[in-house]
Amino acid sequence: MFRQVVSVGKTQFTRGYASAASNKAPLMLFGIDGKYATALFQAAASKNALPAVESDLLKIEDQLTKNAKLGEVFSSPMLSKTAKEKLIDSLGKKSELTTNFFKTLLENNRMSETRAIIAAYKTLMEAHRGIVSVVVTSANPLASKDLKQVKDNLTKGGLIKDFKEINVVNKVNPSIMGGMVVEFGDYTIDMSVSSRLAKIEKLMTDSISV
Repeated sequence: MFRQVVSVGKTQFTRGYASAASNKAPLMLFGIDGKYATALFQAAASKNALPAVESDLLKIEDQLTKNAKLGEVFSSPMLSKTAKEKLIDSLGKKSELTTNFFKTLLENNRMSETRAIIAAYKTLMEAHRGIVSVVVTSANPLASKDLKQVKDNLTKGGLIKDFKEINVVNKVNPSIMGGMVVEFGDYTIDMSVSSRLAKIEKLMTDSISV
């Protein structure tokens, strides 16, 4: 099962060593959160403000964690744009870049994506520092040797390369029934039993409906 990791796909998850001039993000992230986080990363890189913006976002994340209603207010259609702008200003001292970014989120009605965007930015910063986090979801806890084998297969198989540090975390989700789901960045390798059963069920349903 663990050896299957290297044969799932040919796409490599590689750290991008971009020049200061290009300000290219170290990873390709997708989805709304990934696109906004990438735009913010590139803007921060062009102004040599990556750590400053990261610090701003961590403070905002901390406030969202401590005050769950804050996130609800951000997403509320009942609150006026002016009121939301004041709320953004009340989140503490921030760099001009971070402030303008949140105003852009407000203009585009994307404030509800704040947590996801912060998480994506943190992923980009980890990659920028040469670190990649791999989440291995299994139906039951995996032994350390199994996690090491997954890590070794990802690196030896060329799926992940050029990183100084690879952190592998095991999450347990009984609903996958068996096998595992490996996630890093925006990449997912689904080798779970539940996924296989779903595919079989779809094939059977499609064949019956023909």
